[in-house]
Amino acid sequence: MSRPPVVAFWAERLGCPPSAFAGAGLTLVPHPSRNAVYVVVVESAVVVAAPESLYERLLGVPDPRALVTSECLSALLPPGARLVGPARIAYLHEAIAAPAGVERLTSPSDPRLGALRARVTAEEWRHANLEAAEPPLFARPVGAALAAAAGFERLGARVAHIGVLSDPSQRGRHLGRAVVQAAAAHALELGLLPQYQTLAANAPALRIAQSLGFEPFAVTLSARDW
Repeated sequence: MSRPPVVAFWAERLGCPPSAFAGAGLTLVPHPSRNAVYVVVVESAVVVAAPESLYERLLGVPDPRALVTSECLSALLPPGARLVGPARIAYLHEAIAAPAGVERLTSPSDPRLGALRARVTAEEWRHANLEAAEPPLFARPVGAALAAAAGFERLGARVAHIGVLSDPSQRGRHLGRAVVQAAAAHALELGLLPQYQTLAANAPALRIAQSLGFEPFAVTLSARDW
């Protein structure tokens, strides 16, 4: 169920009234870029930020909820559009304790973090968004190396957007879950609302959110660069 602080955050972020997330139907808002689209689906409500040149096509879709599928959205866009998603966004509303065994990293230049970065793909590093995270980061060491790290970027005054990165050789040991839990606990201590976003196809990442009690809010899909 949508909660007022989350709805207020997204209404401000997209430039639409909070009522756009109530009930069913499509709300269109202008996108600052002429070649980008951002779709947010909350239950039966759909908000799309897009250039006005696409409004007629978007309004012609019989079920606006289909706009969050790659097949539907790509068919409405010029060739060459790069799609990211669908992704799922969830929030943690209840208190959670930090787990044992997690280390705080006060410096983003910690050489162990650089070594962890070298063990993942460029896309995995980019999705983790740790370069934008405010200190401290939270890391789970295994021996002398870091097996997982997480942190959050503050969005606006209230939301902590959590990113996580795990060593491929250490996945399946719940170490990513531990560092996300630590980052979420710290965000809550600061009075922030932890936000967790991952691709809908990433089942292990979705299980982390579910196991920690994050409540699903929206499904999103973005497109740009055509």
